[in-house]
Amino acid sequence: MTGDNATDPLEEWWEGEWHVTIKMPIEEIRLLYGHVCYGLEVWPGSPARPAEEQEYLLSLKSRLASMLMQHSFDTLDMG
Repeated sequence: MTGDNATDPLEEWWEGEWHVTIKMPIEEIRLLYGHVCYGLEVWPGSPARPAEEQEYLLSLKSRLASMLMQHSFDTLDMG
C-alpha cells in the first residue's frame, strides 16, 4: 500500500465504475482516520442512518489504519 503499486487488487472490482485516486500527506490520513473513528462513535444507528453507512465506515477505518501502519513500517528507523 505504498501508492506506487502497478496492480491494484481492487481494480477488477472497480472495472467499469467511475473512480478517482487522491494523493494525501500522512497528516491528512491521520486526520481522516480520526474523523472516521469519531463518526463511528456517534453513528446513530439504523434506521436513522442506513446500515450500509456503518459498514462503509468500518471498511474505511480499516483501510486508513492499514495506510498508517504501512507508513510507520516504511519510515521505521533501523539504524
